Amino acid sequence: MRITNALVTHGLISQLTGASARLTEAQERVTTGLRVQKMSDDPAAAATIMQTSSALRSLGQFRTNVQRASAEVTAEDSALGQLGDVLMRAKELAFAQQGVNANATTRAAAAAEVQQLIGQVVSIGNTKFGDSYIFGGMNSTNVAPFDASQTTQTPNYVAIPAGAATPRIPQGMRSMETESGQPMTGAHDGDTVFLQTGVLSSLQDLYAGLTANSGSAVTTSLGELDGAFNAVQALVGDVGARQNRLDAMAAHLDAYEQNLQGTKSSLSEVDMEEAITEMVARQTAYQAAMQASSRVMGLSLTDYLR
Repeated sequence: MRITNALVTHGLISQLTGASARLTEAQERVTTGLRVQKMSDDPAAAATIMQTSSALRSLGQFRTNVQRASAEVTAEDSALGQLGDVLMRAKELAFAQQGVNANATTRAAAAAEVQQLIGQVVSIGNTKFGDSYIFGGMNSTNVAPFDASQTTQTPNYVAIPAGAATPRIPQGMRSMETESGQPMTGAHDGDTVFLQTGVLSSLQDLYAGLTANSGSAVTTSLGELDGAFNAVQALVGDVGARQNRLDAMAAHLDAYEQNLQGTKSSLSEVDMEEAITEMVARQTAYQAAMQASSRVMGLSLTDYLR
């Protein structure tokens, strides 16, 4: 078989092209620090890297959910503390005005203060967190849970000060998805905090007893206030437990993220020392191939390829 100059030249160019491509790949690995840059580099590793990257993106949303829920719980804890202070003051007033030493004048003055306390409760109930209300529950319209400005019953009305009407507050706690797929809740809804605990009804009953100058009614409301205070303290305990769970969840997400990052790095990143050694070796091989080709052909293939 006769080997022509054209065939020899074609073979040499093919070898040099391959050596050049391998050198370019090695240089890219050193420059980017990545071992896998396209699917063909390592199909199995590339697929795992894509899955890991997707998991990391989802993890970012889960972390945001945990942070928001934690912030809501912290805000609720502060609001419940204020609510407890209001109830304590109401209990002091009720205790002082239930006995025979109290009269219409002292009870009227106490009633005026209770009216202010009810206003504080309304303000606490309308505490905002960002663009939403902490105790707004599942209310998607972002309407304040309490409206004390109305004189007639409305869905969000709280009667001030007598409280003959029953307020209807958004029910159901907002929930957010976690990494495990389980729902995660933030603050309690307004129905749980202000109605089921008896906070509003006990204050309204105290106001009614004081304005009626009825010692027995005031005594009855004192018992209601005790129950409301204990119920609020139970919520405080639940909030603390919820915060502990959120803290544990945040720690779990940190560990999970670190694990995912480690997996991704081990598959995609190069050993820089090894990559540089490989690049130098391929550069040497490429230069040697060029020199050998030049001698064989009797011309400068470097100029030819340029």
